[in-house]
Amino acid sequence: MSPILLLILFSIFSGLLICVVDRKWAPHLSLATSVISLLYYLFLLIDFEPSGGAAHLFQANWIPGINASFSVALDAQNVLLLLLSFLVLPMGILASWSDTVQRNREYYALMSWGSAALTGFFASQNPFSFYLFFELALIPFYLIVLLYGGAYRRPAVFKFFLYTVFGSFLMLAAIIYLYAVVPDTDINWATAVAEKLGPDNQLWIFGALFIAFAIKSPLFPFHTWQADLYSEGDRPAVMVIAGVLSKMGVFGFIRFYDFVPSALESMRYVIIPLCIIGILYGALVAWRQTVMTRILAYSSLSHMGMIAAALFSGTMVGMQGSLYQMFTHGILAASLFFVVDAIIRRTENTSVYGSAGLAQANPRLSVYFFIIVLASIGLPLTSGFIGEFYMLWGLTQTNIWYGAFAGVSIILGAIYMLRFYQKSVFGEMQSDKVRNFGHLILAEDYVLVVVVILVLSFGFFPGTWMDLTHQAFAQLIQK
Repeated sequence: MSPILLLILFSIFSGLLICVVDRKWAPHLSLATSVISLLYYLFLLIDFEPSGGAAHLFQANWIPGINASFSVALDAQNVLLLLLSFLVLPMGILASWSDTVQRNREYYALMSWGSAALTGFFASQNPFSFYLFFELALIPFYLIVLLYGGAYRRPAVFKFFLYTVFGSFLMLAAIIYLYAVVPDTDINWATAVAEKLGPDNQLWIFGALFIAFAIKSPLFPFHTWQADLYSEGDRPAVMVIAGVLSKMGVFGFIRFYDFVPSALESMRYVIIPLCIIGILYGALVAWRQTVMTRILAYSSLSHMGMIAAALFSGTMVGMQGSLYQMFTHGILAASLFFVVDAIIRRTENTSVYGSAGLAQANPRLSVYFFIIVLASIGLPLTSGFIGEFYMLWGLTQTNIWYGAFAGVSIILGAIYMLRFYQKSVFGEMQSDKVRNFGHLILAEDYVLVVVVILVLSFGFFPGTWMDLTHQAFAQLIQK
């Protein structure tokens, strides 16, 4: 059996087991499942050769009439995103331990099933498998937010559902059209179908896929569901949504990149300016927010715009930076929500002013928070710097004005993130809840130490990972 398929089945069966065990064991079993999956995946990476094509391939006939198969494997394009998924899931589960009374067995079962769907999504090797897991990954987190979110979760989830369902229909239509135009073809990511499609067909397919993926990421102007969901959603689940699910859309562009090169070339100079507008819009709106979760929501919008713009630049360095930054931003977004969750739980206040004086109440958390903030604004020798440098380099190669306008977001990002940190950590204590903040629990310390190690190690030693991103796009650039 393929190890990738084994990871998917392991999470599915673990979720079923969680449903029947005693309630007190559900959080522990869920965490054990996520940690075992992470360790097993790291073991698979020991012998992984990125230049060798798809590894640990599993393929089975699914829809014989159109030669559609169920296919999953490990390859150079998905290895970082799978690692991101396996790293973020334990963070979300550990954050949920603060309220295991509210979060019952079904909560942790949904987390495990969400992990299985994300693994299948990133590992998919053809459009129909991709679409299957694209939809399945939505369901567990939709239910978690609906059942365990804040007071205004229902309108937020309803808007999220409408947007994503609309995008999903467009994506399904594009895939069906793709298979109709090139019948009797076993289509996978290595299949050369671009010439058979022709420029007009490519344009229609790309248009539908762009809207579907722009909603999922989200990208401007398809983003209006994001801030409400991030604010009202169950925060441990939002860590996974902001850290991993938000990368599904941009990753979709990578997977279909080789199918629609003509459409990409013709639309590049429309999409990149649109992404840059989103970059600046997200940064400016984040600057004006005072609710912590909404700051992070608009910050994520700005960062995802930069990632998408660099990907559409069509340059090797831009695409490398885009893939690297997907991983880095995923870790940083999840860890920022982890810190914010720790603050909100103890202060019962979502405002940046509600935790003023935190530096005195808990210096250790303040230091962790500061390192993560510095990485998120791209300080040299942190993981955030590497990706942003490559992305701006790629945009500048395409058009120097793209690089100049996108570069303004670096300044704006430093302004709103440092303001966020200053207002929430320094100043005079306004609340007894901050004064009685207390110590971090062991699980919180463990997560934040691991995050700091990742942020610094990927910043100091990016060579191996940048070589991996080069392998991911080498064939696309050659074509």
